[in-house]
This record gives sequence, C-alpha cells and structure tokens, in this order.
Amino acid sequence: MRCWILYDRSDLDSNRFFADRLMESGNDLGMNCRIVTIDELDLDDAPEVVVSRIRDSDILSQLEDYGSTVYNRSSVCRICNDKAFTYSFVKSLGIPILPFSFPDQRLPPGPPWVIKSCIGHGGTEVFKADSEEDLGNLVSKLDGRKPIIQSFASDPGKDMRVYVLGGRIIATVLRSSETDFRANFKLGGKAELVDPSEQIIKMVKRIVPELMADFIGIDFVFGDGQVYLNEIEDVVGTRMLYSLTDLNPARMYMEYIAHSKISL
Repeated sequence: MRCWILYDRSDLDSNRFFADRLMESGNDLGMNCRIVTIDELDLDDAPEVVVSRIRDSDILSQLEDYGSTVYNRSSVCRICNDKAFTYSFVKSLGIPILPFSFPDQRLPPGPPWVIKSCIGHGGTEVFKADSEEDLGNLVSKLDGRKPIIQSFASDPGKDMRVYVLGGRIIATVLRSSETDFRANFKLGGKAELVDPSEQIIKMVKRIVPELMADFIGIDFVFGDGQVYLNEIEDVVGTRMLYSLTDLNPARMYMEYIAHSKISL
C-alpha cells in the first residue's frame, strides 16, 4: 500500500522530525511511505493513502477524486483552516464561541478585541487591538488574509488543547503565558498535562462525529467562568505530546491509518 506524507515545502523543514517519524512508522507497518511536497505532486501517480499535513482543501479534494484515501479528508481541511467556516460549523452544534464579526460589520463587544486571519495558524497572525484606531491599522495589515474581529477573552494567556485521534481523546494540554495573550507553545508558552472538564468532553463529543476527522487538536479559551471554542487544528502540531508524554503520536497515527484502511 503506497502512502504519501504530504507537506507544503515551506512547512517541511520545521516539521522534519514528525514527517520522518510518520514515514518510518508507516514503513514499519508494511506501508510504502514517502514524503512528498506540493510542488512534486503528480495526480496521475496518486497513492492509495495520503497523510495530509497541508492546508489546501482543493488539492486534497483532487487527490480524493483520483482515488486516494486522505487523512484528514478534504472536508475537514476546509472547515478547520478557515475560522469563519469553523465558527459556522461549531455554532450549528450549539458550541459557544466568543462574539465575532468581519471588518464591514458591526463590531463585537470591546475594546479590547482580538483580530486575526481566518486562514492563519500557529498564532502568527493574531493581534490585540485596544482601540478602533488600532483595529483599523490591523485590518489593513491583514488585508488579503480574511481578517476576523473577536471579543477579547477575559482570561487571556491561557488555552486548552484537546488532542483527538480516531475519535478518542489521547491527551489534553493546558497552555499558558505570563507575557503574551497568546499561549501557543511555539511562541514560548508553558504547557502542562491536565484532565479535561466534563463540559469540554461533552463539546468534543459533539464535534467529533460531525467533523469525522482522523487526528486534530481542539482549542478552547476561557472567560467570565465560561469555556469557548477557539479553533480546530487540522494539521495539529505534536511537539507538546513528545515533550510532555510518553506517547508516540506518529506511530499511533500510522497504526490508526493502517488499521482503518485494512477495514475499508
């Protein structure tokens, strides 16, 4: 069974460790795996399995049309890699999110506000606006990146990521920062393993069967005693899992893929 581990070339260097672990684990399980970047794609040579680590749902949809089974599938990629789609999806499930709007609409409660790109990831296109003047400047800065404006969580610098593999929670991490309202691990935030609350477990259980994802991270933020969904990571990072646990997420993911493909 041939398998591509699919990356955008710009992401591969910083994620080479995980890419190599995915390939090695798949090969150990009897799959014929290799790492492929988007610029090398040949759809006529599409393999049976594609492990997607890209954020382009159109490419994944084409691979599915050519017969590949894609993990995560194109519909997951489309929903998770555009926050407007994510918020529409979870809102339909009755899951709370902080109020938001787009630049041509009435502002949500604030200031302050968080302004971010709908298509950004990793916290690199997320900013705090303390005034409408700040907001206008940041909207201009994110021109072409689908900016979205959101009310500021009253408990900033803290969020929780729930890792879900094959519909099952495998770990939950509380991230925090004393110097930044963003708690991303890659941006210097601290991280610790925690047990998710019953409220968060219930929200995850609402999302999982509807989204039909294979491996994702579901992020929550906190404010005024409430829990809000912040985003769903399709190309979820694994650094915290390797740092904080004895889990081998690459092996676990490839075992899940091998078993699910055999059962099809």
